[in-house]
Amino acid sequence: MKRIFALLIFLIFAVPSAFAAIDTIAVDVGISVFKTMPIGVVPFAEPKGRISWSEEKPHEIVTRDANLSGRFDVIASDKFNLALFSRNRAKHFITGKAVVLSDGRVQLDCYLYVSQTKDLLLGETYKVYQKDMRRAVHDFFDKVVKRLWGDRGVASTKLAYVSKIEGVKQVVVADYDGFHRSQITRDTSISMMPVWMKGNKGLVYVNFKTRRPRLYFKTFGGVENPLFTHLDQTYSPAVNPKTGELLFSSTVDGKTDLYIGNMQTGKARKFAYLKSNQTSPAWSPYATEVLFTSDRGGGPQIFVMGKDGSDMRRVTFMGRYNERASWSPSGDRIAYTSMDNGLMNIYTCALDGSDITQLTSNAGNNEHPTWSPDGKLIAFSSNRTGSYQIYIMRADGSNVTRITKGGENTSPTWSWFYDEINP
Repeated sequence: MKRIFALLIFLIFAVPSAFAAIDTIAVDVGISVFKTMPIGVVPFAEPKGRISWSEEKPHEIVTRDANLSGRFDVIASDKFNLALFSRNRAKHFITGKAVVLSDGRVQLDCYLYVSQTKDLLLGETYKVYQKDMRRAVHDFFDKVVKRLWGDRGVASTKLAYVSKIEGVKQVVVADYDGFHRSQITRDTSISMMPVWMKGNKGLVYVNFKTRRPRLYFKTFGGVENPLFTHLDQTYSPAVNPKTGELLFSSTVDGKTDLYIGNMQTGKARKFAYLKSNQTSPAWSPYATEVLFTSDRGGGPQIFVMGKDGSDMRRVTFMGRYNERASWSPSGDRIAYTSMDNGLMNIYTCALDGSDITQLTSNAGNNEHPTWSPDGKLIAFSSNRTGSYQIYIMRADGSNVTRITKGGENTSPTWSWFYDEINP
């Protein structure tokens, strides 16, 4: 585990970059092996000269959601164009209208139509201030996904990650597409390794204010609270999706073990009694098994064991350095980081280690994969453009899209599904 802890120290003390406002930039479009659906997008009707959009226009948000979703190919048109939609097999199209209300809010009428007949398939009305418009459009797009695919969309979800702000690593939260970032920690010491609490109520993360890695949690709108203070070093948190219990690593006398603790009572116990070091745990979607990284084979490899610490078995065999596994929401695959010729790349494989797929290559270091709640996308951090930034790609490695810009941004973790908002 010396190599793993050395990597942790390197990530902490990497050279800072100047911080800038985030943006979203598409940098690569690969060929997806997954089926996508063509869909038309037409600008929303709006009163001429009455609305000065502070961000993107509604149809631009819809276009971004569709492109990021991994489900659609956008057929853009300035107006309804049946010939264009038919030629590109876009059986449906999205449009709407925007009206300024007397109280300053904007009424958004969002529509999903059948292209051939112009029959209304889905309609929603939102009355929101501009600062909430993206949330409304994201909500409508998720309803479109539900109607056309039968699945929940992820446009209303969020990402937590680590951002270097004024030279200090802080935990931040943003919409899944990189917009509306908010800073969660404001310490002079490093914060890192954020994970979402059960129900998206807040975040658990690591801070070095005591000059040791220690776990803290903070509910949104609440205050920061230390966790398991009787343990000297605590890090690599993982939240049980069913119980909310916290699985984490703790180092005592040079030995790193997994512990499980209750965040309400502060009580914690050793999770597994193994001779090797263990870190980077990850719960399965139904909390029946746990992935973790161990050095029992010499270099870091990924293992899995039952929720009670039994039935341990090795998952990765190819490569001498594999770590930071993330479980797909369906539970049938994992994403992880592996070292190739001195560079880190992202792979996926089945739970028995078979069907290995390399998702990144020839593009700097690529690390910290995290699955979207629908299993269609993977967010990760990469220094392919110089500084570390957050990217999203489809689960097959295609359609790589950068969602942060400026500074240094690492360690993304995707939120759970949110309840639908009321229009």
